[in-house]
Amino acid sequence: MSAPLSATVTLAQRLIKRQSLTPQDEGCQDLLFSYLKPLRFRTEVFYEAGTVNLLALHGSGAPFTLFLGHSDVVPPGEAANWTHPPFEGIIAPDESNIPMLWGRGAADMKGSDAAMTIALRDFVTAHPDHAGTVGLLITSNEEGDGIGGVKYVASKLRALNLVPDFCLVGEPSCGAQFGDTIKVGRRGSLTANITVHGVQGHVAYPERLINPIHQMASLIAALQEPLDNGNEVFPPTSFECTNLHAGTGAENVVPGTCTLMCNWRFNNLQTKDSIDAQVKQILQRLNLKAEVKYTLNGEPFLCPQGELCTKLQEAILEVCGSNATLSTAGGTSDGRFIAPLGTQVLEFGPRSATIHQVNERVAVDDLDKLMQIYLLLLEKLQLN
Repeated sequence: MSAPLSATVTLAQRLIKRQSLTPQDEGCQDLLFSYLKPLRFRTEVFYEAGTVNLLALHGSGAPFTLFLGHSDVVPPGEAANWTHPPFEGIIAPDESNIPMLWGRGAADMKGSDAAMTIALRDFVTAHPDHAGTVGLLITSNEEGDGIGGVKYVASKLRALNLVPDFCLVGEPSCGAQFGDTIKVGRRGSLTANITVHGVQGHVAYPERLINPIHQMASLIAALQEPLDNGNEVFPPTSFECTNLHAGTGAENVVPGTCTLMCNWRFNNLQTKDSIDAQVKQILQRLNLKAEVKYTLNGEPFLCPQGELCTKLQEAILEVCGSNATLSTAGGTSDGRFIAPLGTQVLEFGPRSATIHQVNERVAVDDLDKLMQIYLLLLEKLQLN
């Protein structure tokens, strides 16, 4: 007979069964708080622009350790392509016969939400009179546009004088094996919509045309030129095209415009202004008539190697027996909104191999180890 599932895995299953497509919460935050309410966690809920944010706190004063997560998930795609239904939280072995929890959000990041919640519950149960403050912040809009999410709550925390000393984000951080990577910072993210203007006309008269699609091809090639080589803490700034739109719908008409959506993931060697200057220089060099509209999604940030990093590395070593590598690779996270408060911010969670994919899954054993690491970290930070 197989061993009963842990509280962490059971809670993760319950969360997966709630179809909380961003920015919907579908009762996930109420479920998480139900595990903390008997321990007299005080709570505040911030509603803004259709987003719900749960802040649950226990204790008072310093040090203040905050776990940060999100209850929303990305759409699963075609359910028929999944080995197991995306919203049932089924436990089943993978191709290596390792017991896995399957479902949308298993790794990103309902598994971590569950592990953080159970770690807080068990910590306060064992140490009801602990020093300082421990807490959980969950938003329902991290996978979407983020409006009304953690950026909004961060401003409230500052106003309420509730700035954390330490913040651990439960985003999936690990690569080849669980426990191998801690994210100590993230690159910034800058999105641009670039519209190149040409001259529309009949394809049979190229002398009368300026084809904006051809011009856009030259622009894309130029934008792929490296901006930098990175540095000792950040990889090189990267550029990717994410959408290209042109055409009138007729096969014999060259359109008048072509629009590109693109994104830079930039390190601390670049800024929005420096990237904009490079774009303007390329447009001038290619003699293109274009409009550029930017959206700054987040600035790069880096957590100094302080107490949080040291204690987290110790906890991972004790539970997993591995020395975690410090990394700034990957996408953005809501940690970028907490770091400007002066908080030490790190990210540590499950393996990221299947996030946002069909058949998203996480090893059951990894979730249990994750909870142990979170619990041990609380003890190291709050009891010493």
